[in-house]
Amino acid sequence: MPAIDPKPLLRNEMKARRAGMASELPQAGEQMAEAVAGFFDALNDWPPAGTMIAGYYPIQSEINPFPLMQAFADHGCDLCLPCLAPGENGFRMIFRQFTIGDSLVLGPFDIRQPLDTLPEVEPDVVLVPLLAFNRDGIRLGYGGGYYDRALERLRAEKVIRAVGVAFSGQEVADLPIEVHDQHLDGIFTELGLAGADPQQ
Repeated sequence: MPAIDPKPLLRNEMKARRAGMASELPQAGEQMAEAVAGFFDALNDWPPAGTMIAGYYPIQSEINPFPLMQAFADHGCDLCLPCLAPGENGFRMIFRQFTIGDSLVLGPFDIRQPLDTLPEVEPDVVLVPLLAFNRDGIRLGYGGGYYDRALERLRAEKVIRAVGVAFSGQEVADLPIEVHDQHLDGIFTELGLAGADPQQ
């Protein structure tokens, strides 16, 4: 008898849990930005000015990363957003230059993304949305694999950091992992930095 995949049930449970957190903590994005900005000096001025930071446009009950992205921009970093572009086998995730306030268009799965005319870039740090995480940097996503494939491609080309963005209550003790799953180098929450140090 084939083993039952635990991820679909866990995704449903964590979606409901995250929705409750979003309702209880409407200012979590701002709190996260303040907490992380306070770490810049402690992190030896990481990331340095000119670092390309990939944020994301929040959907459903995802924590809002835009205050954090603004904090990185104020720190001298450049910004980009993921885009789903046509590929050989469906969509592939690329990244395009972005400045907060830019117009966005509706892309696949009704996710807003930069205009196709904006330059494609390669981020140095990728802020990754998620449904659950643990202290080992394992992430539960939505199951499409877009971030895993994008991170695998980027990591084959250069050193990058993938940092989860989540409510602190999305942390769980253990998560199932598959061979294609890409680990996170750290997690930002409304309480600050959880898990590993993204500099390492």
